[in-house]
Amino acid sequence: MMFKTIAASAALTAMLLAGSSAAQAQQKAPVLRFGHMNSPSHIVNLGGQRLKAAMEKASGGAVQIDLFPSAQLGENSAVLEQLTLGSNIITQVGPGTIAQYVPNYSVMVHPFLFKNWDEVKKVANSDMVKGWEKDLVKHNIKPLCFFNFGTRDLYTRNKAVKTPADSAGLKIRVQPVAIYTELVKSMGGQPTPMPWPEVYSALSQGVIDSAEAPPNAIIDQKHFEAAKFYMKTNHILDASVVVMSLRAFNALNADQKKTLESEANAACDWMTEESNKVYDSAVAELEKRGMTIVADVDRAAFEKSAESIQKAFPAWSPNLVADIRKQLGR
Repeated sequence: MMFKTIAASAALTAMLLAGSSAAQAQQKAPVLRFGHMNSPSHIVNLGGQRLKAAMEKASGGAVQIDLFPSAQLGENSAVLEQLTLGSNIITQVGPGTIAQYVPNYSVMVHPFLFKNWDEVKKVANSDMVKGWEKDLVKHNIKPLCFFNFGTRDLYTRNKAVKTPADSAGLKIRVQPVAIYTELVKSMGGQPTPMPWPEVYSALSQGVIDSAEAPPNAIIDQKHFEAAKFYMKTNHILDASVVVMSLRAFNALNADQKKTLESEANAACDWMTEESNKVYDSAVAELEKRGMTIVADVDRAAFEKSAESIQKAFPAWSPNLVADIRKQLGR
């Protein structure tokens, strides 16, 4: 009888320990926060929803992704900083922002450098950029994928702009990122750094005269209510990057890592397809909403003025722009 009691007690202890281990494992399952500055209806958030659903299904709910649109976690630089400090964060960020950690990245949004998305993708997948990614991991940044955020154009409150001379003196909102500041300087405008959520009120109140963004982003934020001229400058094919905390990535098991990388790439491909599809329809929607569309822009003049931009980045690898053009067969 004593032996039966001991055996039963041992079995009960084993069951409790097993249950405790399972509970601990469940508690330690990663919960990733996907934070970005776009609205819930923007392609970035929709892409995040696709990633969330696919990842949670594939992992049986072990890996959860919570979405935080509309700058709930802060603006891009602040979210990226949280990520580098170890927070379990996924975010969408521009190469110009990543450049504060690896300077060469900002060349990926150099005005007029890339003629189409295939060119961006070719360079993004090159050994050169893969080398930059190795430098990012030193800052706890794990790149997942590039996608096309959209083709960036200039828009103003009340003035048509066809040449750099037309933009002289305009207060143009820029991201608080060096490559965009240099873009506006090359246009002859006055760069006005400002977080994206503040642009609507700044346009409405005349604090700024102008801004630049893809057309779907302008619709997303309803800037057409305060800006009346839209110029098809097509000055930047806006490559954006989905990144996450390397520490959070390394907390996943091998299968989860493989699945996350695969599903992130699928989400980025979907966002690129959507972005490519909506440019013309988004411009048409802006016209419908009352904006005057200026198509006869002297892009050659803007492109020529942008040649000076690379001189403002001494931290770039020597001949970086020339090397990219060589990769692209120019």
